[in-house]
Order: sequence, then C-alpha cells, then structure tokens
Amino acid sequence: MNPRLLVLCFGNFIIGTGTLIVPGMLPALAYGLGVNVPVAAQLITAFAFTVCVTAPPLAALTARFNRRSLLVAVQLLFAAGHFASAFATSLHELLVLRVLSSVGAALFTAQAASTAALLVPTERRGSAIAFVFVGWSIASVVGMPLGAYVSETIGWPAGFLIVGIGALLAAALVQLSIPRGLMIVPIGRAMWASLFGNRRLMLAVAVTAIQAAAQFTVLSFLVPSFKTLFNASPGTISILLVAFGITGVAGNIIGARLIDRVGAAKVTLLGLVSMLTSHLLWLFVPGSWPLLIAFLLLWGIGGFSTNSAQQARLVMLSPPHAPVSVAMNSSAMYFGQAVGTAAGAAVLAGVAGPSAYPALALISVPLFVASIVVSVLADRKKTGAA
Repeated sequence: MNPRLLVLCFGNFIIGTGTLIVPGMLPALAYGLGVNVPVAAQLITAFAFTVCVTAPPLAALTARFNRRSLLVAVQLLFAAGHFASAFATSLHELLVLRVLSSVGAALFTAQAASTAALLVPTERRGSAIAFVFVGWSIASVVGMPLGAYVSETIGWPAGFLIVGIGALLAAALVQLSIPRGLMIVPIGRAMWASLFGNRRLMLAVAVTAIQAAAQFTVLSFLVPSFKTLFNASPGTISILLVAFGITGVAGNIIGARLIDRVGAAKVTLLGLVSMLTSHLLWLFVPGSWPLLIAFLLLWGIGGFSTNSAQQARLVMLSPPHAPVSVAMNSSAMYFGQAVGTAAGAAVLAGVAGPSAYPALALISVPLFVASIVVSVLADRKKTGAA
C-alpha cells in the first residue's frame, strides 16, 4: 500500500471524526449548554451547511496552491477550531467555532481525493480515491462512539481536544510524506460551467445529496434514540456505534475492491439498497435488539461504501472534471447532512414521546428510494451528453 495514501486516509479519518463526534456528544452538549436535543442539533446543521456553501468556491480559489501546503494548512485550521471549541461556554460560541472548523472539512476531503488521483497510475485512481475515503469509514468506528463515551464520562470538551490533537498529527504527517510542488490544473469558470452542463455528473452529485439527507435524518439522533428506546448505558451505546462503524469499514473495503471490477455505479446501487432495507427495519426497531443489530449492520455495509463509491464514480465518469466534481460532491454530501439533520430535528420537535425516533424513517425511506431512482438515471448514457 502506498504510504502517502495512508496519510491522506488518516487525514480524512480526522476530518470524519471531527464531523461525527458531535452527533455522539449531542445529549451531553444539550445538557451542558442548557438547550434541548433538537436545538443542539443546530451544531451539526451549521457545520454541514457551511461546508456545503464553501467547498466549491474554496476549491476554485485554492486550485493554484501547492497540494501539500494546502492540506497542512487545512488540518491546522481544523485543529485550531477544535481546541477553541473545548473552551466554548455557550451554544452561540460553539456555533461560530463549528463554522470555523467546517472550512477545514470543506477543503480537505475533496482535495485529498484529487491529490490521491495524482499519486497513482490512471488505472488505479478509482481504488485509490475509495481507499482514501476509508478514513471516513474508520471515523465512524471512532467518532460517534468516542463522542458518546467521552462526553458521558469525562465531559464533551475532551472530545474536541482529542480531535484537535489528531488534526495536528495529520498536518505533520502530510508535511512529511506528500511530495512538494504537487499541483492540479487550475479551475476556471469554463470548467464549472461544463460540470453544470454534464447531465450524468450532476445526477451523480444529486445522489450524494439525497442519500446523505436520508442518512443524517436518523444518524444525527442515534445516540439519544438508543437512550430513549433501549435505555442504553454509555458503554452499550459505544459498543453499538463501534459495531456500526466496523461494519462500515468492512463495507467500504469490499466496495473499494469491487469498484475496479464491476464499476462504481453498481457499488453505489448496492449500498443504497442496503441502506433502504435497514431504514425500513428502523420503523419496527423499538424494543427489538435483533432488529436493531440487523439495522446497524445493513446500514453500515451500505452507507460508507456508497460514499467512497460516489467519489470514485465522479472521477471515472470524467477525469478532467475531477477537481470540481469531487468538490461539488463533498458540498452535496454536507448539504444532505444539513437538510437531513434539520428534518430530523423538526420531527423530534413535532412528535411527542419515544415514537418520534422511529418516525424519522418516514423521511429517510422515501429519500433512499429517490436516491436509487436518480442513481439509475445517472448511469444511463444519453447521446450528446457532455
């Protein structure tokens, strides 16, 4: 394995951990900041929405930057935001700091993918990008469980400090391993215009947004749902989330190997069907531990393999568009997170009692169906398409 890809994978792991640790700490954050869970969920929405809005323009503005210098600076910014977050005393302070940290996430994930494509032969780009995204899957093993356990045993500030230290380490590793002077082709307006005019690329990006919204409608509120529906302890919650994450890593690794054999589009479709099945089960999960385990396993297998397959799918559909399409895909993913979290918070605020958590699937299931339809359409070639 190329050690440089491992470094980029680790950087993505830190970004993913910083993103997912807040959902894990949501009940503790709500209690500590004196607000309810739906209000505290604004921390997730604000982070995701900022990434969504800033990822494409930042990709264009930083196109002429040395890749190593850019990725190091991004991790340092991410570290600073998380160190400062540990000392926030109000929801408003933490919202501002989450927005600051989100700028790092807006740049790193997309630029790590495009950098990975520069480090390997053309025929290995798909699997290289998918491997770098495995960092996000590993973050699913660590991020939410870490947040849930640390926030309940030590306190939520410790979670932010841990991510800050990890980001400093990632910055050092990038500085030491990524070649100096690695550049991408500058992104001009014509490239963006060409992307927006490419039917298949834009449909593929739409798949990312829709399925991310479906996932985060439930994912943002998994920890409070475990506490409410199963009276789960911090230790039990951490075990459940680790199992979910390990399944995600396994699904991502299998998906990465399948991409070069059957194509990224088919891997995406399999992942979406797996997630749809899991969220249908969520409607009947309350009180049933076997159904809960099946729900987490099916979701884990499909969720993170889909994310990595989508990155590879865009690069393989049109390699020249990779710098803009991957940035747009990252933006779409976080847009979905923001929309899904907001939708889930609205359900929890409007539906009384424990039944509010299974009701989240009434939003996620139709979204997964829509993502499958759009994915099939994106895979169809059309004469004269860009």
